[in-house]
Amino acid sequence: MSGNSDESTISTVMDIEPARFANFDPSSITTLVRTRNRRLLQDLGGVDGIIKALETDTENGIRGDSRDIDARRNIFSSNSNQLQERNLVKSFCVCAVKAIKDPLIIIVVVFTVLSLGFGIKKDGLEWIWPEGVIKLLAIFTVLIVSAGTNFWPITQCHDSSGTSSYTPQVDVVRAGDWTKIPISSVVVGDIVFLKPGDQVPGDALFIDGSSLHLENLINVNGRSECVEVGHENKNPFLFSGSMVVDGYARIVVTADGKNKRNHQQVIWMEGKHADELLNLTTVVGKLGQAVAFATFFLFLCRFFAGNVYHDDKKGNKALLGDEKVGIWDHLLAFVGILAAPALIALTSGLEGLVLAVKITLAYSLRKLMHAKVLVKKPSLCHSVASVDTICLNKTGTLTAYFAEVKKFWLGLSSIEEAPHNLIAPNVLELLHQAIGLNTIQPRSANSTFAPPICSTEAAISDWAVRHFGMDKENLRQSCTILVIEPFNSANKRSGVLISKNNDNTIHVHRKGAADVILPMCSHYYETTGIVNVINKTTRALLEQILEGMTKNGFRCIAFAHRKTSIEEYFNFSKQQLTLLGLVGLKNPLRNGVKRVVKDCQRAGINLKLLTGDNILTATVVASRSGILEPNNQPGEIIEGEEFRNYTSEERIEKLDTIRVVAGATPFDKFLMVQSLKKKGNVVAYLGRGLGDVQALREADVGLCFGTQGGTEILKACSNIVIQKKDLSIVFDILRWGRGFYVSIQIYTQFLITATLVDLVVDFVMSIFPSDPPDFDAMAVISSGKIPYPVFQLLWVKLILGFFAAISLIIKQPSEELMSKPPRDRDEPLMNDVMQRSMSAQAIYQIAVLLAIHFKGQSILKVNVNEKNTLIFTTYVLCQVSTVVNARLFEEKKIFQEMHNKKCFWGIIGLIVLLQVMLVEVLKNLAGTAGLDCRQWGICILIATASTPLSWLLKYATAMRIPFLTNVRGTNPKAKID
Repeated sequence: MSGNSDESTISTVMDIEPARFANFDPSSITTLVRTRNRRLLQDLGGVDGIIKALETDTENGIRGDSRDIDARRNIFSSNSNQLQERNLVKSFCVCAVKAIKDPLIIIVVVFTVLSLGFGIKKDGLEWIWPEGVIKLLAIFTVLIVSAGTNFWPITQCHDSSGTSSYTPQVDVVRAGDWTKIPISSVVVGDIVFLKPGDQVPGDALFIDGSSLHLENLINVNGRSECVEVGHENKNPFLFSGSMVVDGYARIVVTADGKNKRNHQQVIWMEGKHADELLNLTTVVGKLGQAVAFATFFLFLCRFFAGNVYHDDKKGNKALLGDEKVGIWDHLLAFVGILAAPALIALTSGLEGLVLAVKITLAYSLRKLMHAKVLVKKPSLCHSVASVDTICLNKTGTLTAYFAEVKKFWLGLSSIEEAPHNLIAPNVLELLHQAIGLNTIQPRSANSTFAPPICSTEAAISDWAVRHFGMDKENLRQSCTILVIEPFNSANKRSGVLISKNNDNTIHVHRKGAADVILPMCSHYYETTGIVNVINKTTRALLEQILEGMTKNGFRCIAFAHRKTSIEEYFNFSKQQLTLLGLVGLKNPLRNGVKRVVKDCQRAGINLKLLTGDNILTATVVASRSGILEPNNQPGEIIEGEEFRNYTSEERIEKLDTIRVVAGATPFDKFLMVQSLKKKGNVVAYLGRGLGDVQALREADVGLCFGTQGGTEILKACSNIVIQKKDLSIVFDILRWGRGFYVSIQIYTQFLITATLVDLVVDFVMSIFPSDPPDFDAMAVISSGKIPYPVFQLLWVKLILGFFAAISLIIKQPSEELMSKPPRDRDEPLMNDVMQRSMSAQAIYQIAVLLAIHFKGQSILKVNVNEKNTLIFTTYVLCQVSTVVNARLFEEKKIFQEMHNKKCFWGIIGLIVLLQVMLVEVLKNLAGTAGLDCRQWGICILIATASTPLSWLLKYATAMRIPFLTNVRGTNPKAKID
């Protein structure tokens, strides 16, 4: 027992840790950067004092064990900036409350309660069961379905927000080991290495580095700003969320990144079509209100004229005003007069369009998420449908991101033809320096961290290790890096100034595109170590070598050198370098690129290659990928400088001809996108590097790959981030965009058709009622009869608002969509094909429903209740037919591949089955009468006859609906939350 006690005591002592960071106020450090308080920084001992106070080390970082991490999170708060888990139950309750506030539901509940009261007065308490209870259950069911329909898009966004969003990562050192971690895992005190494209994980202080330039994308003015950070300009402060655009640095994190905001995605669309939908909803709603007002006026006149019938207790009809009709019956009739116009107005709204857009967007986002695609701005989905031009890079897009060294020329000699061991030692040493040291470094010479480098540098470095025996560790220990000029996409080169530790000599190395470095060289090295002058003949030979490699698709990198002193470094001419060698790299063409290019061209999408490579390399890659035809025309390939020097009018005039821009600078890419937009094109830009940021922001749709090589600033500037490097996914995104557009079109067609038929039939039947007039769910004829057939109304609401939306929207976009040209962005949402189809369906349905109303009893030999059931059933089955026609409104073969649409046919079958149950099984509750086989056959025949009729009229003379064709959007930023 004593042993156990001792062991417990030891365990307790070991668990006790002295108070962390007790010598200062943690809040003073966390607010240091935000206030840019240089005096406080000085009082705390400068950057070194902060590092000591945070119990970290510039070389080894924090301890990094779980206890250390937990302590820092408890004291300084956590940097986990992920969205908190939503309470789905609470969200569903919010949707349920919203459904309860639906005016239609409120009116139905009111009249149902009234019907309960009237039923109890007429038949006693026994009327409550089963009719009253089941009617309330019907309303409850519709509420649940309505709430669920609104709740479903929320669940989709909830799931996608947690699984599809990318997490930026940075390099940190902990316990002496450098590793890459998500920025959400960074804690105060972490030593972080930043390179171009990285995101600052939290407020931080600059330790060391070179030429660090940050872009703050979310400043107080809402604009981006570029600032230089460093000790030289007395600005060691880095703000959370900033992006590194140039240079490198080591920083110490002083505050987490919780100040960054996450905004919930607005599930809606914006632009002309969004405004068109809103205007369309308003117009149809006002039309419904006008019909409702006219109906109410006519009913009121009929009421005061005494031309309203009432059922007595024996089922006999009597005119109001008759001595047998009491005050209670008059009140009952007046309630019916109020009910009918109110329901007409409420059922004429097109609010289902808003829900349809949200469901379609949520479904599309969910499917794209499974394809490893993050859509950061869902409102642009409709723009994706109109994309007619894609601008893209070569490396990492058409060709693989990784490269392989295939050629190396030292002077005028190809090393493939000369043994490597014949290269002079002094030249080999200079090559080792040029390859091994001319890259970004995060630390002093004795640091253990080897920074991540780009694919080009990695390929050349690995090649030098294998073929030239380069020892990176010994190389770094033998030299001290004095100055680094990071690679810049504008000048296409980088540089480094080093000092050899054994003799203190100073060496300048330049590396970059061969056509940029070669003009800087006045001499060149031979394999023997001899330095020769580059005269006109030699320069011509070198240019011939360079041209030969580029014609074969090689990307050429040149290395140049000069031995100098610190004093001479700032004065020597850039044209006085000595050429060390030419390296030819090859990026293999990605699998499936040719097929994707061909598919895009078949879909009417133009591809434009914008690359920094020279014109020969660009031509080879464009030809291999299929962007250029075998016999290309003059003007299809131009240099970036030539494109840049065009006037604005000349650029726009030549855009249709240009397919490849070689030697393109970031500004050239921006000009291309800008010119295409001025011409009226809808442009998607697929970015790869920092040089694409301007073009990405300018494009209608900005895309980037979020995998290796995809920097954080690219993701911040892109609308769509693709987590998998596969060009075919871009094509799939365009297909989903077109599918989204078509889904909105077909549901709009269906809903407008059903609503217009309902309005016209209701109004006409109200003016010309049958004799005696009756109160029907579809043909609203006021006789003051209560209860209103709630089942029929709610069933129609379910069809229009739920079943139709699911059957028309939840579908995979067909391949046929990509066999047609992209839609014009200015094309109205309701095009000629839709108008012809809607006209045919609406005219046909109105005609047959009114014919049944006026002549159904005499022709079909049915009573009033059976006639009303025929109208109700025919209307429902006609909407089923409209769904089929709307789903295939642009397909000539109506039933093509319909056997593969199991979900669609399942919903259609469910609607028909439930309709049969309402008529035959629940007829007492639904206010219907049973139909025999002949009557069912008539309903089915009338409904199915609309399909071939619509198909014939759809391709015949165009029929327009004037007030709908004049609906145009005016507010480009119309949104609905």
